Amino acid sequence: MNGRYLSTLVLCMTFVAIASSAFAYSGAVKGACRADYKRYCSAHALDDPSLRRCMDKAGSSLSRSCVVALINSGQVSKTRATTRWGHTF
Repeated sequence: MNGRYLSTLVLCMTFVAIASSAFAYSGAVKGACRADYKRYCSAHALDDPSLRRCMDKAGSSLSRSCVVALINSGQVSKTRATTRWGHTF
């Protein structure tokens, strides 16, 4: 394998790893948001970027426990949850 091919391969693998971790949800979020996911967004796979858009659209209807888990995991800001979704804490 020549050096250029190897460096390109490593770079591509790095991008894939970063992209896949960007859509990873913690166990706490999966547990707290399971019912909300099933109710509003089950048509989307957990690793699909469209899931984030779906959950954002459903934001005002999400359960408090799901919103708290999303905030605590850094997936959503508290400001977004209060100003855009209308949740209070």
